[in-house]
Amino acid sequence: MACRTSGPENGFPVILLHGWPDDALTWNRMLPDLHGAGFRTYVPWLRGCGLTRFRKQDAPRNGQLVALAKDMLEMADGLGLSRFSLIGHDWGLGLPTSPPF
Repeated sequence: MACRTSGPENGFPVILLHGWPDDALTWNRMLPDLHGAGFRTYVPWLRGCGLTRFRKQDAPRNGQLVALAKDMLEMADGLGLSRFSLIGHDWGLGLPTSPPF
C-alpha cells in the first residue's frame, strides 16, 4: 500500500483516507495545519488508486468498506501504530437544503 508519511516524528498518528474519485493528494492543503498542531500524518492511496498495488494476482478487487477497513488495520499494524485517529471523506450524497431531512 502506497502511503505518504509526514509531520513530527513524535506526533500523534492520524490516518487520512480519501474518497472516490479523489486520491491521497486531496489532503495536501490540510497537512500543514495538522503538522502544526503536532500530528504525524499517514495518507494512503486506497486499493485501486495511485501507487497502491495488489500483492497477489487473485486478490479480490473491490472497494467494500470492510475490505478498506481491513487494509487500514493491516497498514497500521505494519507501521506499528497501536493507537491512532482516522479521518476520512467521500463525495457522498448531498443533504437537501430544505426540510424534510
